[in-house]
Amino acid sequence: MVAALVIAAVAALLAVIVVRGLRVKPATVDDPLPPTSVRGSDEAVERFRDMLRIPTVWDRENPDADREPFDRFVPRMRELYPHVFSQLELEMINTYGILLKWEGSNPALDPVVLMAHHDVVSADPRGWTHDPFGADVEDGRIWARGAVDTKCLLAGLYEAAEMLLGEGFAPVRTIYLWSSNCEEDNGDTTPILVETFKRRGIEPAFVLDEGGAVIDNAPLNVKNEFAVIGLAEKGLFNADITVSSEGGHASTPSLSDSTARLVTGLERLQRNPGAARMSAPLEAMLRELAAHSGLPYRIVFGNLWLFRPLVVRMLEGNPETAAMLRTTYALTELEGSPSANVIPKQARANVNVRVDPAESVREARARIEAAFEGEADVCLFDAIEPSRIAPWRGDRAWNFLCAVVRSAYPEAGIAPYIQVSCSDARHFQREFQRVYRFAGMLFRGDQRSRIHGQDESIDVESFKRGVGFYYELMRNIDRLGG
Repeated sequence: MVAALVIAAVAALLAVIVVRGLRVKPATVDDPLPPTSVRGSDEAVERFRDMLRIPTVWDRENPDADREPFDRFVPRMRELYPHVFSQLELEMINTYGILLKWEGSNPALDPVVLMAHHDVVSADPRGWTHDPFGADVEDGRIWARGAVDTKCLLAGLYEAAEMLLGEGFAPVRTIYLWSSNCEEDNGDTTPILVETFKRRGIEPAFVLDEGGAVIDNAPLNVKNEFAVIGLAEKGLFNADITVSSEGGHASTPSLSDSTARLVTGLERLQRNPGAARMSAPLEAMLRELAAHSGLPYRIVFGNLWLFRPLVVRMLEGNPETAAMLRTTYALTELEGSPSANVIPKQARANVNVRVDPAESVREARARIEAAFEGEADVCLFDAIEPSRIAPWRGDRAWNFLCAVVRSAYPEAGIAPYIQVSCSDARHFQREFQRVYRFAGMLFRGDQRSRIHGQDESIDVESFKRGVGFYYELMRNIDRLGG
């Protein structure tokens, strides 16, 4: 009798699990748009390549940095995109930030801000297979620094606006096109723009910056393209950690030496990074991925009440997904003795910390202090709190973005996520509610891994499709309502 009851209970549990898994379906898009046929032209690709050849490296730490590429950037854009730079109102922010205002016919409607940045990180040509500022086309790709991060977005925005202006399109809602000159160096141009907006009483209906994208190698064995839209991003700080001791000769070491205590504290920190958490956006992303995968994944992610510990362990096994679960502590610099046989009086390390949205800078710092048991001097710099999470479920801005994504990428899944890196969007999100991170282009897995690295590149066809995304985004902006 007992055995029969156990069997019946197990069978009922399995039935519930399977039924819940079968109910995991791809999310629908409210008020969908028809699939777009708009693509960038071959001439658009040539204009993009022209933009990439301007080596706009800001190099904040170099007082002698060359600003000549920035001086000629806007004049060249005037030549490449004559409609945009003659019909939109241009305002330079902090000398080199480019703000273009496309005035809408209804001033009562809040504007939208579409962002990119035209500065790029430096590129040592050694190790590249192409000149990093040559913008060569080979194997269907454009090879150049900034091809992905993020001149492709700026060119896509300008190209789409140029096409629409040439067709006589006039938006009801004002559209701002914004590009910073110093995003890569954590510069102050975008913060100045945000303060300018506040002073002028401008409240964006939504802001769209870099961050998420369309990817072709989504997890969970998903075969189709997948679009991830960032709702927030982690905070950031660098912790300069210094441990002091008497120092001495290497022939008489002890566990009290500065180097030994530094290593011990760092070991504790790496082994105790804080509890793993699955945020609501992360759960939604995993569920949507599962909906586009096979039944086993649908069963697992349709029953997180049961399988959550298993899922967390699985995510922790990959550095990219593990970073979505908690605050991360990356050891980036170490400094000890200048001599092989001297125990230094001071040993130091830098730890780059990315703060989970569920925590604060103060809480993340406290974990460092605990790891060193109060025996280290911890100095923070470049501290930025995590951004708040933008609205998504049922929100009009989210629904509109999803409709545009589905128009440009009809077969793609769409899900929210939390961005683990930093962008200029965080400056807007401190003041405004609806700030999203999504590049409307397909970034292949190997292309994402080359951002800031050697051989950065983007597919020609991906860029052309991206122009179509931004075209539909602007052309249908009145659908946003309100």
